[in-house]
Amino acid sequence: MGKQSRREELLDAALAECVENGYAATGVKEITARAAVSHGTFYNYFDNRRELLDVLVTREVEGYLDVLRRAAFSPHPVTEDELRTQMQSVTADLLGLAMNRIDVSAFLSMNVAGVDKETLRSHLRHFHDLSGLASEVLANAAAEGLIDESISLEFAGQAWISAILAVVIPAVADDHDVGDVDEVARIVTRVLLDGVPAPTA
Repeated sequence: MGKQSRREELLDAALAECVENGYAATGVKEITARAAVSHGTFYNYFDNRRELLDVLVTREVEGYLDVLRRAAFSPHPVTEDELRTQMQSVTADLLGLAMNRIDVSAFLSMNVAGVDKETLRSHLRHFHDLSGLASEVLANAAAEGLIDESISLEFAGQAWISAILAVVIPAVADDHDVGDVDEVARIVTRVLLDGVPAPTA
């Protein structure tokens, strides 16, 4: 088995243990037992479990970043309908990633940030990276005149990611599905582009 495969096995084992028992209760012993490797093998790949946690979280966030990178580097939307379609698609893909592995999403969103100050800073960096790419997607639309130039694209990107988190975090906290992901993505996109409709009398 190659080095990369063994490293991924250790990461997978650590993720499974952390999801089931939390990071605080997951030691090197539990990780190596689940991965069926020796204690020494662990240290061929990681200095300690804290380093492994950083690598693990970065690996898990990468899937979300990839969705946004693809959108940021795809052809620019040139009509409002194309922008709406792109935003709905990206939002649905991000929600799908979160909801398809709700236990992992719960661990990432509710357990990791509380480990120590550095994981909290890392959490904020990941949010910044995600919202930065969301801003890039919107900048493409702004270049085509589809977004008012007075709007802060940085703020708009943060609002987009925050809206997605506002759907995901209550769902993972209560361990339930959000329902029709495409419909939720349509609503999130509508709110972001059109605002919340005024209540009817």
